[in-house]
Amino acid sequence: MKVAFCYSSKKFLIDDIPKPQINGDEILVKVMACGICGSDIKKIFDDKVKKPIVLGHEVAGDVVEIGSNVKDFKIGNRVVVTHHVPCCNCQYCKHENYSMCRQFKSTNIYPGGFSQFIRVPKENVSVGTLKIDKKVSYEEASFSEPLACCLYSLGKINLFLRDFVVIIGLGTIGLLFYQLIKMNKAIPIGIDIDENRVDFAKKFGFDFALNPNKENITEEILNITKGIGADLVILTAVNKKILNQSLSYIRDGGKIIIFAGAIKKEIAKININELYRREISIIGSYSSSPKHLSRALKLISHGDIDVKSLTTRRFPLEEIEKSVELIVNRKAYKIIIEPWS
Repeated sequence: MKVAFCYSSKKFLIDDIPKPQINGDEILVKVMACGICGSDIKKIFDDKVKKPIVLGHEVAGDVVEIGSNVKDFKIGNRVVVTHHVPCCNCQYCKHENYSMCRQFKSTNIYPGGFSQFIRVPKENVSVGTLKIDKKVSYEEASFSEPLACCLYSLGKINLFLRDFVVIIGLGTIGLLFYQLIKMNKAIPIGIDIDENRVDFAKKFGFDFALNPNKENITEEILNITKGIGADLVILTAVNKKILNQSLSYIRDGGKIIIFAGAIKKEIAKININELYRREISIIGSYSSSPKHLSRALKLISHGDIDVKSLTTRRFPLEEIEKSVELIVNRKAYKIIIEPWS
């Protein structure tokens, strides 16, 4: 089978390796669509990530082999597969810190979504694999994983009617968050330094989409919120400058969600007294859980979340370098890799 090995930020090689063999508790999935995630991009450029590596985890495809002990799936099922799954029994899971679960951190699909087939381990088969409705395309289903991560984030806070939510970064994740926030009857305010993305956000439905290079963001947010500040700030892009700036956007008692990791190691200096006196909460949110994946797929299946508008291009494995270049240069929202095209 064909696999895209990442050797460095500028080098991918397409190689042929044996198709994975499965045991009695596993399934083999033919990958029909795999989205390129922001975390994939970070790993591509992170010298500390051991390479060569096969990336890709936003997977949708067909079940082509099943183990003798697998009862819930059959050959031909169209499925979405998540790469990590929690045990749902440990102290982390009891507190809904699913992505901190030790099983979560140890499970994975093999070799990765940027390949023609993946082996799905027992744990992932039992709680991390979902059947796709016939009316949902593989491409649409592949958005379940990133949408699940957004749902997991919003589950960490209480969002009230007409709360003001600042979304920093208007890429795919920012536009998914926008739709969830609107579903909760809250008011999104988008921020991005790319004017093309600001313009697209306005066309997508944002009432407020701002560019820090053109506007005083703090003043604009205070004007929009009648001098109070935002109830929540979501950082889909982050560095120490953005984190500190977000403190001026938030109201006293507000919350900041760090949704993404920094491109390189960042040490932020924050005034502890400001956090204390203003009762500001800074919350990290990494990945999701099976229940969020299930809810995400239902939202997509029912047409409650528009993902069709977010796919910019589709490429075969052989053009993955070109795909990465387009994303890095902000010339694409979501790119879908189709290993069989």
